Amino acid sequence: MEAPGPGPRPGQAALRRRLQWLVAGRVLVATLLLGGTLLLTVDTRTAGYSGFTPAALIGLTIAIYAASALFAGALLGGEHLKANAYAQVGWDLLSTTFLVYLSGAAGSPFTVLYGIPILAAAMTLGPAASRTIAGLALLGYLAVAYAVTSGLIPHPPDQRPHAYDPTRSELGYALLSNGVGLGLVALLAGSLADRLSQTGGRLAEAEAEAAALARLNEDIVRSMNAGLLTTDASGRVRTVNPAGAAMLGASPETLAGTDVKRLIPGATGEGRGESIARRPDGEEFPVGFTRTPLRGGDGFLLVFQDLTEIRALREQAERAERLAALGRLAAALAHEIRNPLGSISGSVQMFSELPQLGPEDQHLIQIVLKEVDRLNELVTTMLDLSRPSRPRPTEVDVAALAEELAAVARTDSTLGSVTIELQRAGEPVLAEVDPNQLRQLLWNLLKNAVQASPLGGVVTVEIDGDRDQVTILVRDQGPGIPAADRERLFEMFYSNRDHGIGLGLALVKQIVDGHEGRIEVGDAPGGGAEVRVRLPRTQRPASASTTVC
Repeated sequence: MEAPGPGPRPGQAALRRRLQWLVAGRVLVATLLLGGTLLLTVDTRTAGYSGFTPAALIGLTIAIYAASALFAGALLGGEHLKANAYAQVGWDLLSTTFLVYLSGAAGSPFTVLYGIPILAAAMTLGPAASRTIAGLALLGYLAVAYAVTSGLIPHPPDQRPHAYDPTRSELGYALLSNGVGLGLVALLAGSLADRLSQTGGRLAEAEAEAAALARLNEDIVRSMNAGLLTTDASGRVRTVNPAGAAMLGASPETLAGTDVKRLIPGATGEGRGESIARRPDGEEFPVGFTRTPLRGGDGFLLVFQDLTEIRALREQAERAERLAALGRLAAALAHEIRNPLGSISGSVQMFSELPQLGPEDQHLIQIVLKEVDRLNELVTTMLDLSRPSRPRPTEVDVAALAEELAAVARTDSTLGSVTIELQRAGEPVLAEVDPNQLRQLLWNLLKNAVQASPLGGVVTVEIDGDRDQVTILVRDQGPGIPAADRERLFEMFYSNRDHGIGLGLALVKQIVDGHEGRIEVGDAPGGGAEVRVRLPRTQRPASASTTVC
């Protein structure tokens, strides 16, 4: 689309309207005065009426109509309004002077029509032009009166001579009365023009200020991130801003006329509140709103905001607070459990050395020791979660460390009969990480993958790296992890297995976050789940203000 051209300057529209009225007024005057005079002249010609010739009057009337048509046509398409105004005022001055010449010169009854160009100049060209036209009108009248009276210009041949030969007293009276009249008209027109100019200027300023305020108001409403709608007295939507329409899932035009109770059912009464908004397609979302009556009119103003993210953050904060309380309780219990476990382990080991114990007794004692070791590992994990430490990075071959832990896992009978395959590049994969924390991370991922896999299944570990990061991928052949459970997978005490308590992956997430890495959970090709950990090769220096829990 082409850009629109520049709009009219301030006052141009008003000037065009005044010039159009001037054209219409000229036609009306010509029709009433000149046409009426023509009729009177024709009707009284046989009675000896001393009117002027119909031919001259008809020619002047036709000229006035033609000039008016030209001026009107120029106003339709032209932009030179000032030139049009000068042309119209000049034409009126000349045609009035000619009419005065035809109708008796100094004694013409149509000298009153000089007021038309004077007033027209006042309304269209300003006070200075009005005074100039008044002076020219007076000068034209005096020039015609002098020229005809002194014989410099002959009177029309078909007019009676005595109409153009007044006595000295008649001539003086005509000159004085017409001169005073034109002077008064000039003064009044100048005063009118001054007031019109001042009023027009103030009106233009007021219109400009109103337009600027309207644009500012529109910009403010469009720039608001919150929804803003107004209603009538019956509660139906009048207007809604773009942000509100986007929240409600429809255009402002579509929402206009809709009962606000259908959109935000709980938005009743004054003040603030929360409710559930409903889009036209039936989708719902939480909103907070403020409802205020409109001053000076019926209806009310409703400001509303989508609370979906805020509620999610609130639930997340509440969940974190509950988990923190559970973590503190778990840490306290771990401290209390560790000492009895040490006593139990020592006592059972001493008891196992008794010679009178049979093979079955020794087997039971080994089961007790393994369970004690498992409980001790669980207590250690709980303490690690409750007291996270800042990583102490050193350069570590991540591939070699993974190979070492895979070898240990293959010989651990508690992990079941699962094949562990390690895929790695032929060269070391180096990264600046905390070796102890990385060992915990890999061990927990391996243990979870093995426990999820069926007997005889395969757990695959892939170690890879590029210039910026190291990628650790652990893939199992288990049932997989439902999408609904993945968001809570790394929460403390959350587990989808009957024999798990949900600490291993929480510790993994804590270690990954401490290394400023990322962890992702997805579906493995062919079934099962895969966990992908990305760690930066180089750790950024820790800030001096960093605190360690």
